[in-house]
Amino acid sequence: MQMLDSLNSKASPRGFTLVEVLVLLLIISIVFGLTIARLPISGGADAMTELRRFERLFSMARNEARLGGKEFGLGPFENTYEFMVYDDEKASWVEAKRPWHRRALPGSLIAKIELKNEERGYGTNLNDFPPVLILSSGEVTPFQFRLASASGAQELSVFVDGYGNIVEDEEN
Repeated sequence: MQMLDSLNSKASPRGFTLVEVLVLLLIISIVFGLTIARLPISGGADAMTELRRFERLFSMARNEARLGGKEFGLGPFENTYEFMVYDDEKASWVEAKRPWHRRALPGSLIAKIELKNEERGYGTNLNDFPPVLILSSGEVTPFQFRLASASGAQELSVFVDGYGNIVEDEEN
């Protein structure tokens, strides 16, 4: 009987096993990671992240235009910017597919595109064309892309020359 009691006392749980603690920590870290990933980033980080995203997308569009023989366009809209592709069959500009689809900016940011050369030389209605053209020949409408906070406290920008080279704006 004494031997039976000693076996029962060892088998009775007085705490958690190491495996149980590790599983609990794993679950907590996964939930924490998912929660943090969904939180909005601060305004300054939002602007920098969006500017870097724009630079990458623009570079991809420039390379696709050169290598794929496509003509791209770029235009700003309210709280968005969008890449377009010229469709030869439709003879019009159409919305580009992923990854160049319309990008919605966080509510705290406003996108502006300023053309560096106002004389574009188009012979047709200017409303038919996006303000920035990225041509398969490698030429690009020179422009400055600005991201400004809605409050006006912060503004980041990049300049793109006529060959598609992206230059950081020294004013920022």
